Amino acid sequence: MLGITSFFLLATEVLRWDLSLTAGLSAKNLVIYLLAVFIGLRMVVQRTPLVAAGGLQSAWLILIAYAAFTWLIAGIVINYQGYNLIESGIKLKTGLFDPFIFFLVFLFGVRSSDDALVVIKWLLFGALFANLATIADHAGIVNLGFQERIDGRTQGAMGESNQYAAFIILFVPGMIAAAIGARGFWRMFWLGGALLSCAALSMTASRGGLVGAALALVIGAYMFRHLVSYSRSAGWVIGSIIVLVLFMSLSQYGGLLTERVLGQTSNIDATEASSGRTEIWVNLFSTMLQQPVTFITGYGWDVYWSFAFRFSPHNHYFSLWFNLGLCGLFCGSYLLFSSINRARRASLTAEPYVRRYLIAFVIGAIAVCGAVFFVELHKPWMFYWMYAGTVMRLVLCAEPVAHTRPVLQWRRPRVASNPRDVYGWNGRRSA
Repeated sequence: MLGITSFFLLATEVLRWDLSLTAGLSAKNLVIYLLAVFIGLRMVVQRTPLVAAGGLQSAWLILIAYAAFTWLIAGIVINYQGYNLIESGIKLKTGLFDPFIFFLVFLFGVRSSDDALVVIKWLLFGALFANLATIADHAGIVNLGFQERIDGRTQGAMGESNQYAAFIILFVPGMIAAAIGARGFWRMFWLGGALLSCAALSMTASRGGLVGAALALVIGAYMFRHLVSYSRSAGWVIGSIIVLVLFMSLSQYGGLLTERVLGQTSNIDATEASSGRTEIWVNLFSTMLQQPVTFITGYGWDVYWSFAFRFSPHNHYFSLWFNLGLCGLFCGSYLLFSSINRARRASLTAEPYVRRYLIAFVIGAIAVCGAVFFVELHKPWMFYWMYAGTVMRLVLCAEPVAHTRPVLQWRRPRVASNPRDVYGWNGRRSA
């Protein structure tokens, strides 16, 4: 049910189905809420403990509580000019509360390693479907309404190019892990899906996505250097590079990617090299310097757009810091890096068929952490936290069970006053 739901939610984004019911509520949210109610009832009946991934749940609750507190302060007490309490409240629900529900549904809805692997493969199928649909749309095979940016870059299922690139690099390592664990047709299927996804990534020409992917490869190669057979993987890497080079040389995106990576990035002007991001960040911190206490408290939930900024922060961490202060920055960063660390530690002791998917999540999540330094995500977070919730259940299943000490009996057990014999009759005391 969870796997099909994840695929359905992504299909609605790919096919541009508008399932909105009212402001802040759509059929997609309604499906997740119904699943949450069903799973909650199951947990009550089975008396399932709520302490799974307790650190992550605590960070979520602190982040949501502080955001709600600053939302009320910003809208009622301070009353920033242009700050809309209702609209910001809807953003609070869709930006923090809904992702937390997605995380919990997939964390508690999955109960075993086999279930987790099934859900992960459904997520990978959905990501492959989105990337294939994007390529087919821009090739003119189908018409899904995807539009190119004015600079020729692809905008796919997740909309804006940089957000879509972050979505792609999250799931490509999982496709490679699925290919490693498969044989015959399925191995070629997943390898082909990984190559198609890399082709879709090149069509976005997102330097943030490429930086995140490169960072993840370097850190992942160092983290798992004792598990990687470089002699076996060298052939696959070289073959994949050759295929991608051929694709880029035969398509219109090769020149665009080369110009952005080698041309624009090497520009001596930092503002031009960063596509204006350095100027955006300087203005952001200059505004915070006007009220130095905001480096600790933040201005309040979604207050950034109440100021006369022309562009979005283009940085997930700086956006959290500006709006929610150190609490938002630390909790938001902890949610990302703690899940990575838990999956990394579990991969050291997990079974091989589970380990490859844990490693894939670590590499994909690191890539996202690098990419969001250059872009803010909106739609991709929903699928990220589905993935993270499933992997956290996989982590819990892979962790060794701690040995418990026997409970000491401080009182001598009572003996029944009327012992029964072997036939169940009450025994009689002797006179």
